[in-house]
Amino acid sequence: MTSATQRVYLHIGLPKTGTTSLQELMWHHRDALAADGVFFPGHDLGAHHRAAMDVHPGRYGDWRETRTAGSWAWIVEEARSFRGTTVISSELLAPASPEEAAQVLSAFGFAEVHVVCTARDLARQIPSVWQENVKTRQSTSFAELLASLRGGELDDTARLFWDYQDLPRVLRTWSQGLPSDRVHVVTVPPRGARPGLLWERFASLLGLDPARYSTDVPHYGNFSLGYAETELLRRVNQALDDDFPWLHYAGSVKDRFAATVLAGRSGRTHIPLPKQDAGWVRDTAERHIAEVTAAGVDVVGDLAELLPADPPADPPETAEGLEPGDAELLDIAVTAIADLLQRPAEATSAPARRPPKKARAVRLRQVVMQLSEQYPQVMSARRAYWRAKARLRR
Repeated sequence: MTSATQRVYLHIGLPKTGTTSLQELMWHHRDALAADGVFFPGHDLGAHHRAAMDVHPGRYGDWRETRTAGSWAWIVEEARSFRGTTVISSELLAPASPEEAAQVLSAFGFAEVHVVCTARDLARQIPSVWQENVKTRQSTSFAELLASLRGGELDDTARLFWDYQDLPRVLRTWSQGLPSDRVHVVTVPPRGARPGLLWERFASLLGLDPARYSTDVPHYGNFSLGYAETELLRRVNQALDDDFPWLHYAGSVKDRFAATVLAGRSGRTHIPLPKQDAGWVRDTAERHIAEVTAAGVDVVGDLAELLPADPPADPPETAEGLEPGDAELLDIAVTAIADLLQRPAEATSAPARRPPKKARAVRLRQVVMQLSEQYPQVMSARRAYWRAKARLRR
C-alpha cells in the first residue's frame, strides 16, 4: 500500500487483547511492512512503551528506564519522516485522561490520525488482567478483584481495572476531535477461532494483505501461568519489601522466576469466571456493546464477540472455590525452588525482550535527542535523516 497521505494509527490497547502478539508480529516484519507502505517505528520492541511512559511520566514514573527520556519526541519524528502509514502501538496509552490524550493527538498534526482499540469479552479479560497484574507485582487476590468489581463502587482496585478496561470511556477519551470513521474497534476472536484471525482483522484495517506476513514469529515476553502458579507469585509479591525496585523486580522476578521457572508448569492456564459473577459481567458487556454501537465507530470483527461465551465446564460458585490449597502451593514452590537451583546462571537470565543494543549507541541517541531540543539545526538534521531512511525502507 502506498499513499501520499501521511496516516498515523494509534493502537492504544486495551491490555490483554492480543496487543503483545500484534506488536511482536509488526516488529518482526517491520522491513516488509515498510516496503508495503506501513512503518512500525522504534529501535527495539520496547520503544513504543517507553514513548508512552515518556509522554505520561506522572502515570508511569516508577517504570522509567534510562532510555525513556526523549523517546516520545523521537518516535514522533520518525513518524513525521515516513510518507505513508505509521503504526504506534502501546496499551499503556489506554488509561489516558482527556488532557493526556489531547497531548498525544496534537503531536501528529502533520498526519491523518486514526485510533485503534482491540477489545475482548470481559469473562476472559478479568482473569487475564488479574494474572498480568500479579506479574507486574500486585498482590490483590482473584477473589478480592472480583469483589471490588462486583461491588459497584470505584475503590482503588476497581478504578485501576476500569481505567484500562472501560471500552466506552477509552473510546470517548481518544475520539475527541476525530470523525467516527477514524476510530476503530477490532474485536478479538473467541476461543477456538482460526489462528491468525486477529492479525487478519488488524492488517485489513491498515490496507495490508495479511497472508504476506507469517504469524509464526519469536515471542519475547508474553507468557501465561496457571491459577496456582499465579497465586504463588502473588504471595511472593506480598513477601517482598515495599522498596524493592521495579526494574529489579521486572528482571529477577517477572522475567526470570515467573517466565522461566513457573511458566509452563501447568497445562491449565485458563481461569474460569465464577458463577456468581456471570450476571454482572454479561450486563456490563451488553452495556459496552450498546455504547460502542451508539458511538458509530468503525468495527472490524463482530461486537457480539464481546459477550461472554458459555464456560466449557461447570465453574465453581465463587472465586474461593478456585483457590489452590496450601499443600498444592507448597508442592509447586518446592519444585520451583529445586528447578531454579539446578539451572545454570545463563538459563535463568531474563528472556530477550528486544535485540541487544550497544550502550555507546544508546548514549549517542540520548545526546542527539537532547541537542535537538536545544538547537533547531540538529532537529532539522534528524528529520532529514529519518526522511532518507524512510525512502530506503520503501
